Amino acid sequence: MDKEKVTILVVDDDKIIADVFRDLISSEDKTVNVCYNGEKAIEDIKTNAYDLIITDLSMPKVGGMDVLRYAKKINPDVMVIIVTGYASLESAIMAVREGAYDYIRKPCKLEEIKIVIDNAVEKIRLNRKNSVLTEKLRKAYQELTDAKRKIIDDEKKANVNYFSSNISNLHHLYSADGHNNDYFDRLQSLSALRQNGILNESEFNTFKKQLIKMIDHDQDKP
Repeated sequence: MDKEKVTILVVDDDKIIADVFRDLISSEDKTVNVCYNGEKAIEDIKTNAYDLIITDLSMPKVGGMDVLRYAKKINPDVMVIIVTGYASLESAIMAVREGAYDYIRKPCKLEEIKIVIDNAVEKIRLNRKNSVLTEKLRKAYQELTDAKRKIIDDEKKANVNYFSSNISNLHHLYSADGHNNDYFDRLQSLSALRQNGILNESEFNTFKKQLIKMIDHDQDKP
């Protein structure tokens, strides 16, 4: 099914009215099905996903409120328009409070019906665009989070491998073949490593003692 196409179900026990609704709103970008009673509508909703349901309020056995409640239970995002006569207007308003998008009063002009339905279809399409955008943002955020986590993990691994006291790469900090004027720089490097959390206190003290020994040894040389 085309992702831009809106699927609509019309429910009315008056076949003439139901067919008028179908003919009025059918178009290339809408798929419209019709049920002539509430029971059939509920069976249809079980097997078909609808974006919009237009249902008469007063029908025998299974009325529009039953269709509304069942449709919302199956799909909370489905939009429902209630069609009602003057006598049941209060019930239609109650249906809106329970989740119906809007209601159409009988008798009504075809242009009024079309406006209500077009507004609902426009909102459905807007909701779709928002959902797509939200999903893209969610994926982008997840990718950024994963990338950040990977960078942090890589840095941790690099720090552990490079600065571990068991790794010879640290040898340049305390090797005996350095010049005297390098000692101060090496001490500064050790302090920076400790401040950044790369060396713990024990490792820092070990390297510092080694440097001090080297300084004392050089000072004792003739």
